[in-house]
Amino acid sequence: METVTRSLAFVRSLAFVSIALLAIALCAGPALSDTKPAANAKAPASVPSTAAAQPSATAPSTVKLIKKKIKEKAKAVKAALQKVNPLRLLRDKEFKTAAAEFPSFCKDWERKLHDREVNNLGHVAWTQKDGWQTATYTGYGPVQKCECHQSTDGYSIGKVTYEEFQYYLVGKTPDEAKTAKPKVTDTTATTELFRWDKSKWFY
Repeated sequence: METVTRSLAFVRSLAFVSIALLAIALCAGPALSDTKPAANAKAPASVPSTAAAQPSATAPSTVKLIKKKIKEKAKAVKAALQKVNPLRLLRDKEFKTAAAEFPSFCKDWERKLHDREVNNLGHVAWTQKDGWQTATYTGYGPVQKCECHQSTDGYSIGKVTYEEFQYYLVGKTPDEAKTAKPKVTDTTATTELFRWDKSKWFY
């Protein structure tokens, strides 16, 4: 709560600075535009006519610079307001924890994929074809990408990418087919998304 209070005070300060700069721009604009010499005024004989035109030439660039600074301050205020949103602060804090734990989650997910492949191989449906025992099952490659990021609303999202293989087994007997090198008949690039909720990653 103290962090939120300090952040709000910081935002109020930025807002005050922005309002002050805006007031300066509004006051400086007309004043600077009025610095052109009067039509009937004569330039001193010792000063070239180009020197008298310098104030009016520099005025537009000065106003432009002030307006640019005001826009930058307004942008900074908007960003600061988003950061001090209590709910967003909570999600940012959750993301730090979620991101730190996601690599271990990916390793565990890779282990689960391997266990699933072993289970698939142990429960294949054998089919006799021309005197040969054949079967197919699904296998999985290692995790290729393990990424964690925040959604636009601040939610923690995890992404795991790996390859999924369709294997074909063939042999005179099921045991012979299992010991033979399986043939890959299809490969699928798979990406799974996970969400962080209640202090843990959900499958």
